[in-house]
Amino acid sequence: MIFTINKCSFLGTAMWKKLKKWFRRAPQPVVAQVPVAGLAYYRAEDLATLMHRGDLLDLRREPDNEHDAHAIMIFWHNNKIGYVPGEYARELNNLLGDCDRLCGKIVTIDPESEEHRWVKFNIYPQRKRRWR
Repeated sequence: MIFTINKCSFLGTAMWKKLKKWFRRAPQPVVAQVPVAGLAYYRAEDLATLMHRGDLLDLRREPDNEHDAHAIMIFWHNNKIGYVPGEYARELNNLLGDCDRLCGKIVTIDPESEEHRWVKFNIYPQRKRRWR
């Protein structure tokens, strides 16, 4: 005799939805290994001991920037740490379209490095929240 179990009745609908969410594939980065520009001009060195690989970054457009109309600021826990380098910012502005934000995730951080751009991150599309 073969038994078939309805996944919803076995686990319960709410639990099944949670499991699907947990095992959903992570999104692929739009751009990978982007260095943070301007670290020396902001609080990045002060925050370096608190920042870790995997931390989320908030990327916001700054269209009123006097130096670059395509500028994108980078924030870690509402602390400005720098900018997306200009060579990436123009393309990202095209990708952003009407959306004002992207998110990032730190992939390497090495304040002891000789590089002046010692934080690198991946850029991901901003996830849309679903309200029910």
